[in-house]
Amino acid sequence: MQVAMRRDGRSKPRCPNCEVALNVVREGEIAIYDLPIADKAAVWITLPAIQGRCPKCYELSTPRPPEVHPTRNATWRLMRAVATWASVCPASAVAIIFEISEATVRRYERDVLEADLPEPDFDNLEILLIDEKSVRKGHGYVTVVLNGLTGELLHMAEGKKKESLESFFAKLTDAQKASIRAVCIDRNGAYRSVLREELPKAEVVHDRFHIIANLNAALNEVRRSEWRAARAEGKKAIKGSRFLLTAGRENLDDDGLTRLLELTAINANISTAYILKEEFRHIYAVATSPRSGAMRLRRWCSLVEASGIAPLCRFARGILRDLPAITAFFKHRITSGRIESFNNQIARVIHRACGMTNLKHLFLKMRAQSLKQI
Repeated sequence: MQVAMRRDGRSKPRCPNCEVALNVVREGEIAIYDLPIADKAAVWITLPAIQGRCPKCYELSTPRPPEVHPTRNATWRLMRAVATWASVCPASAVAIIFEISEATVRRYERDVLEADLPEPDFDNLEILLIDEKSVRKGHGYVTVVLNGLTGELLHMAEGKKKESLESFFAKLTDAQKASIRAVCIDRNGAYRSVLREELPKAEVVHDRFHIIANLNAALNEVRRSEWRAARAEGKKAIKGSRFLLTAGRENLDDDGLTRLLELTAINANISTAYILKEEFRHIYAVATSPRSGAMRLRRWCSLVEASGIAPLCRFARGILRDLPAITAFFKHRITSGRIESFNNQIARVIHRACGMTNLKHLFLKMRAQSLKQI
């Protein structure tokens, strides 16, 4: 379907900068793609294109109606409809619905998001959540920064080195940096060095879930070592027991508890490692302050050293090294649960899009997603 439009001769085209009537230089016609009507998927609007020179600023311009994108030959309502579909469907499906190419779907969505999304709010930041996320094969990572209180996506930059995080702090003023009181990260050394430089007064909090995951990895290393040293009957009991050892005791059913008791009864090192793991988890449940947490963790590390179990000893030395950041959890009680959930959303968006090559487009899609949840 084609709809022909003409200009009202009672008004002249005006300069988009200063609203002065333009001196007409050249006239032509353009075709604009619009929303489907009934069974007509392809709808074109033809309208006159008048190029004029502003007598005040001497610039050439071709004014368009505000309903038409300034550079794309499409109406904003069509582009917003495409963007709405693209937020929940693969680009290939949206392209079929509107009879356009997949590349055009992505361009329309990116343009709409750029036009409609507000700028990130850097004022009154108190808590930051920082993590890295793999977005493509071959160690393709991005650094993600969220507002820890609202979940708003503030920053996404390629890589997981210090430069990726420094580009975020380059956007903040000194006053905005001063309002940040705590930052939750994993034990990535590159991020810590940037935080020491940019936020010397903010406390770094090492997330408890990452710490427990590191402990479970050490416990599994003990299990593997004992399996290699065991005889045939012992191997059979140890094999397949990873979940029994790493899961919380409260999450096991009766059959699981029975198997766990049998396993710990026949292997002293696994039994000791499991008891130490449960004691470590208990510290997070009962410690009420950084001082109380530090005292309990130091005592726990002493028990680990006395056990002589090498993987746990390495883990305990790391705990003592990072003790201030680990015990800061007992003051701020913040975790990376929100950002880990957000990383899962990134993975789903990338999977639905069959991969994302444009990082800016991914940032805009995920920022829109984060703002919906506030």
